[in-house]
Amino acid sequence: MTVRFKIFLASFLALSVSCISAPAQDALAQETHAQVTPDQDASERAGPDDGTAEDMKDSAAGANTSTPADSAAGAAASPASPAVAGTAAASAPLNALASAIKDGIEATASKPGDERTAIERDAMAAFYQARAYAPLWVGESGPLQQAKDLAAALQDANSYGLEASDFAMPNLDAAPTGPAALAATELTLTRSALLYARYARGGRIMEPADMLNSNLDRKPQLLEPKDILAGLAAASAPAAYLVSTHPKHPQFEKLRQAFLAAGGAKASTGVEGGKRVLSAAAKRLRANMEEWRWMHDDMGELHVLNNIPEFMQYVYKDGNVVRKERIVAGMLDKQSSIFTRNLKYVVLRPKWRVPESIMVHELWPSLLKGGGLMRQYGLQLETKDGKVLDWRQIDWTKDDIRNYYVMQPPGGKSVLGVVKFSFPSQHTIFMHDTPDKWMFRQAQRTLSHGCLRVKNPVELAEIILDYDKGWDKAKVAQLMRSGPLNNEVAMEKRVPIHLTYFTAWVEDDGKVRAFPDIYGHERRITQALDGQWDKINKGRNHLAPPQPNFNPKAVASSSPAQQKRREPRSTGDLISDMFGLSF
Repeated sequence: MTVRFKIFLASFLALSVSCISAPAQDALAQETHAQVTPDQDASERAGPDDGTAEDMKDSAAGANTSTPADSAAGAAASPASPAVAGTAAASAPLNALASAIKDGIEATASKPGDERTAIERDAMAAFYQARAYAPLWVGESGPLQQAKDLAAALQDANSYGLEASDFAMPNLDAAPTGPAALAATELTLTRSALLYARYARGGRIMEPADMLNSNLDRKPQLLEPKDILAGLAAASAPAAYLVSTHPKHPQFEKLRQAFLAAGGAKASTGVEGGKRVLSAAAKRLRANMEEWRWMHDDMGELHVLNNIPEFMQYVYKDGNVVRKERIVAGMLDKQSSIFTRNLKYVVLRPKWRVPESIMVHELWPSLLKGGGLMRQYGLQLETKDGKVLDWRQIDWTKDDIRNYYVMQPPGGKSVLGVVKFSFPSQHTIFMHDTPDKWMFRQAQRTLSHGCLRVKNPVELAEIILDYDKGWDKAKVAQLMRSGPLNNEVAMEKRVPIHLTYFTAWVEDDGKVRAFPDIYGHERRITQALDGQWDKINKGRNHLAPPQPNFNPKAVASSSPAQQKRREPRSTGDLISDMFGLSF
């Protein structure tokens, strides 16, 4: 070796050591027998850019772009760009540990797994490749302190309503030796960290609408695996960063504290569905915590929260309740769906488009018998392009009512009252006024066909239109009194409408309020979390197109007595059906 080459090599090694992050330097200082090689140094603890994590969102709600707070996790400065880190180490050969990590990643690339697992594998492969397969959790002599802290956080998963047994845990006390064993420890911890973050954001039930009930239109608010890995690499306290991936909603933490008080974190000697056996109270709290994992981080500066089991509406402005009022929800067999959409219109003096299910099951038989309901409620028949037709001139034994729309103009008979709040979705549900004020006096207000009837809806309109338009109460009153019919006031600001299903709510003093599980969603969530998937009764798909359950010609030709016997419900029930239904 020439003198010139020795000088070059010494300079290169000195420069490489200076590029190692502080945690890595501390670890190397503890390993007196560890060798310093260029491929370790240039990319130590470097990772992808610490970009913003975009949560999975419900189909029509705004994207959530929150990430776990660095301040809460004690995060360090953003890691180096993956392009820079990868380039710096690309020309250097891998040491034995890095090679073992690379081999471990490649060995699992083709293993079967679900879609989310595949995304996490790809993120891990890109992350470690960018840092020249430098480890996060181990050094050449064994696990680092970060590994022990991470393992403690994983083992404490029970206290957050998760199951510690779901996360693979290497035996850190065994002091594994050799590159292969150390690489296995490294990759096991990283995979478990990604799975923990997935479950912290609701990923145990990836598709509630498909897996539990079609009315549960929610999605886990997942963080991107690449961002989680970047956060772990950048944080001075990676374990704290991982724990910070749980929801930040104040109610989630209050439920968690109540869950702990109910013994939810304790290990159990019994096993139910492969999971710990919890008390009924702890299970209820855990199910409600799970629902918060499906809620957007940003609930909205001004937002409306309709809690169906409680039959109550809360309007929040800047985190404070500015309105609290009663609502009427869907009947047990015609449920109000659980979802979030942004308010699109406040409709003053609204018209009503009759929902297809009512057209098929109620109006069509009535038309075959003379159209009494059309007359009684002043309903109009329209073509799909808005042309008004005379329903009396149509042979309803040959034509299909689903070829048309049925509308009720604004006025004294309007089932929608004076105002409607429209937030379109596949569920065809909205909020509206109602002439049936008696409904708000009932204790269990499951009385509609899915839409939410709102007590004192004019006040709600005033709050929203003041926020969005700057209109005062006099302006709103004038428009409701003499403004245009079916006046669709389009929203310019984001006002999320949340239909929620919380059967437990914790007050500031720690008191837990409980509400009936009217639709059985809490039971389904609990069965899923207990691993009892085979016991879940999903119920019918409420989005399936309605089909007639009668023969039109037979109904038209039957005698009045036969018609009466054929009708499954009373005239009063039919009239009740015509009020406050979804369009």
